[in-house]
Amino acid sequence: MFKWTIACVANALGLAWWGKVRSEDPPLIYWVGPFVRKSHMERYLLLFLRDLELEGAQEVTAQRLRRCCSEPLTYPIYDYD
Repeated sequence: MFKWTIACVANALGLAWWGKVRSEDPPLIYWVGPFVRKSHMERYLLLFLRDLELEGAQEVTAQRLRRCCSEPLTYPIYDYD
């Protein structure tokens, strides 16, 4: 509980680390975080990417961001072309 509170405060201040993971199949964006330390985010992000790979996700890319994130945790990507 204490770690989560610190992460929420860091996030509110724009100091938290987030992973933004995008997959093309299924076409989704996942937000992984918040984390106070970049090393914790990196470790969790590797596990998350491995789980996506085991579930069959295709063309997965990941970004590491330090910011305040108010986006939903997962949402579909709509192609309007």
